[in-house]
Amino acid sequence: MKNQKKAIVLGLTASMLMPVCFNGGTAEAAAADMDVAAMQAEINDLTARLTDLENSLAAAKEKQEAAKSEKKAKKEAPTIKWSGSTKSGYMYDESKTGKIKAEASILARTVVDKTYDVGLGLKFKSTSSEPNDGKYSSEKNKVKLEQAYVGRSFGPVYVKAGVQTVSLGEGLWLSKSSVNQFTANYKMTPRDTLYAGYGRDSQDYLANDTNDDNPPARTRLLKFAQYQHDFSKDAYAGLYFGTQQPERYLGVYGSTPIVGKFGISAEYVRNTNKEKPGCSDVDNGYGYKYFGANKNTQGYVISLNYGKAKKKGTWDIIGQYLNVDQNLFMDDGYSSWKDYIDAAGFKGFGLIMDYATSDHSKLSLLRYWAHTNPDGDNLKGGTGSSLEKSPHYSTYLKFTTKF
Repeated sequence: MKNQKKAIVLGLTASMLMPVCFNGGTAEAAAADMDVAAMQAEINDLTARLTDLENSLAAAKEKQEAAKSEKKAKKEAPTIKWSGSTKSGYMYDESKTGKIKAEASILARTVVDKTYDVGLGLKFKSTSSEPNDGKYSSEKNKVKLEQAYVGRSFGPVYVKAGVQTVSLGEGLWLSKSSVNQFTANYKMTPRDTLYAGYGRDSQDYLANDTNDDNPPARTRLLKFAQYQHDFSKDAYAGLYFGTQQPERYLGVYGSTPIVGKFGISAEYVRNTNKEKPGCSDVDNGYGYKYFGANKNTQGYVISLNYGKAKKKGTWDIIGQYLNVDQNLFMDDGYSSWKDYIDAAGFKGFGLIMDYATSDHSKLSLLRYWAHTNPDGDNLKGGTGSSLEKSPHYSTYLKFTTKF
């Protein structure tokens, strides 16, 4: 570096002297008259200026590299993304009792080291019932761990472990959050997907009703596998099998547009466990109160829809027919139709109307006309009387938002 500085200074000095050296052969006389001390001072000044420029350049480069490093670190730092939903509504059913329902879910997600997806979410739920038949009104407030998972992609396979949401088919058997699972989603081709899970079913509420002496506390083995083929964006078909101990399920489902804005979807599920376990009041919801038929149970749903309520001002109307046997599900809380289906079975029609009040909110009216679907061979406690058929209808007006 020192030799480079010297060469630069000497070059600058030479350029200053060149006009004098070629002026009429007087170079030698001019050189003799030059003040050596002045030349040395000029050289020293040029050297100092060059050193200052080099120091300034080095400082600028260091500042630039620091800014780049800070920008890169900020870009790579985990960013938390918030999402959630709310639901509030009023339901009136065959017991001539009204219920005011409210739910709110919030989920925080982030990516760690560009590798792991991490999510944590809670659900808050409140249900208030109006007085009926001389009974006082009641209220239930619950808080539930809805999501707590870690996920990672390995090429076409995405794996997730922890408390999460699982859903199969159209949700007739399984569409539930708060289940503790290890799941894998394998994108076999752009149109074919394999989805599998193994773990336990839904976790307890973090805060249970204090008036309930026996809150549900017994989780069961839950495992499943599903294959789906997408024919187009809105047309697909699939099949699945799984176990929710001790029940074993096999199902098929599909959805397709028909013409214009009309479309149809359906799902069929069969429970191949014939030996239905009985339960008592202290079994924490495990088993059936009516049993003894010792046969396979089944259920299906067919939905005919028109339109889609997605963007502001759009609407849809959906007609449904459900036929679900008694004892198809030990716990109806895992179905998308959990507000209507229970162990007594369900058979009837439903009508749903949705209107998108904004791009992220929707007003819905749901009306069902149905009755229970008991089997005369199922007896209370296995030896008592059978369950009689009874009406099952409800009207539900609700407002939902997503953010």
